[in-house]
Amino acid sequence: MKLMDPLNRLAKEVATELGYEIYALDLKRYRGKQQLVVTIDNEKASISLDDCKKFSERFGRILDEENVIEGSYELVVQSPGVERDLRNPGDYARFTGKLAKLILKSPLDNRTVLVGIIEQASESTVTIREKDTGKIYGVAYENIKRANLKLEF
Repeated sequence: MKLMDPLNRLAKEVATELGYEIYALDLKRYRGKQQLVVTIDNEKASISLDDCKKFSERFGRILDEENVIEGSYELVVQSPGVERDLRNPGDYARFTGKLAKLILKSPLDNRTVLVGIIEQASESTVTIREKDTGKIYGVAYENIKRANLKLEF
């Protein structure tokens, strides 16, 4: 989609200027109108409501000035949340010591779902200590179908 190129570029410029990074950007139709959903992140701290507001005001102003999106649209700025997806080796390394849920493509010990603490992350594998059994699993990233952090109680 040609429209996504300038949207991504402008979003990254604003994010960099304000000290954030773009986690995801999606333009979709919602209730009959266009909705631009931007998920921002910050490696050093959690994203607050004020962070979302600051990004929204700056990015929205630029979008309006440059008239990037034709017609009316709704801009939604959000954080990845506490149960965010883990998408690459850097995410696993960043969240070492946190509880995660991994859904596997191929079973390990007859299990396709592992919930446990991320012990270590390398370029090719993540080591997870299963919450219930304490057993340690080394999982190759290419064997992970989906993964996300889990809220700890």
